[in-house]
Amino acid sequence: MSSFPLGDRGPSSMPAILRPPAILIVTALLFGLAALAVPRFGTLGNIENVLRIAAILGIVACGQAIVVILAGIEFSFGASAALASVVIVMALPTAGVIGAFLLGGLLIITIGMVNGLLVARFAVPPVIATLGMLMIASGLAAWLAGGLPIDAPPSDAFSWPARGRVLGIPVPILIAAAAFTALHVLLARSRLGRGWYLVGANATAAKLAGLSVPRLVFSGYAVAGLFCALGAIILTSRVASGQPMLAPNLPFETIAACAVGGLPLGGGRGNVLQVACGVLIVAMLNNIVVLLNLPTAYQLILLGTLVVTAVLLQRDWAFLGHAVRVLTSGRRG
Repeated sequence: MSSFPLGDRGPSSMPAILRPPAILIVTALLFGLAALAVPRFGTLGNIENVLRIAAILGIVACGQAIVVILAGIEFSFGASAALASVVIVMALPTAGVIGAFLLGGLLIITIGMVNGLLVARFAVPPVIATLGMLMIASGLAAWLAGGLPIDAPPSDAFSWPARGRVLGIPVPILIAAAAFTALHVLLARSRLGRGWYLVGANATAAKLAGLSVPRLVFSGYAVAGLFCALGAIILTSRVASGQPMLAPNLPFETIAACAVGGLPLGGGRGNVLQVACGVLIVAMLNNIVVLLNLPTAYQLILLGTLVVTAVLLQRDWAFLGHAVRVLTSGRRG
């Protein structure tokens, strides 16, 4: 079975540069150019740092990809991670490390389920539902933490998800590999994934085909919450504190990764390779900004430019493809 069941339907579906394996070549070219032009980019230490950043972003982007395939969007990931980090650190004295991580993870999954319920059952537009949840989670995080970070007590167990190694490989990279594998299985090998593609491509047609559209939408947001929970646990472990302003750009970076990777924000298409390449491109660009000592505002400017460019490329290519099909069918007639 193809890993792109409702994905690339031919040359007219999206620009060639955004289609696999072309996006993989673009990613490799960006890495090569950065290694040649940016001081210290190609060092082993920096490459590991890029992969660590990409790992956290990639785990959460797996969740964003599911929502995007469903023709939705998730803006609450960053606020959910911030709220979970505060809850995790506050729960440490009584619940222990594992219990606190589980509590924070379950909280984010619950937020994902609430988002899914709002979108699927009450027909709230995804933008409104997730922006509303962003504000609620941000407010709760600030209220619980008193507006200030809460430091976690030093603990090897607490720092292991972010700084541990297994057979010399950083734990976040291993977790990211597992997350991408799980996403591939879900999208390419499961009825659930096929349902997500169908709903994203045409919810009305999916309903007429006998699929339960609300259940599929709800499950997509819930699974997206699970991926976000994994990323939030690693983030909290990395900063060793509960921060009410943790990762405010996370949702925008995951959206950028999906768009740059070639996933149409209109839904119905996308695969794991595209998500992974988009994540690496975003992580490398962020790292280049840091290495060149540019203002951090440049990161957002770059991401915004990339998203708009990718969407315009997809739209214009789709329009061109439609025009070609119309002209071709006219000639045949």
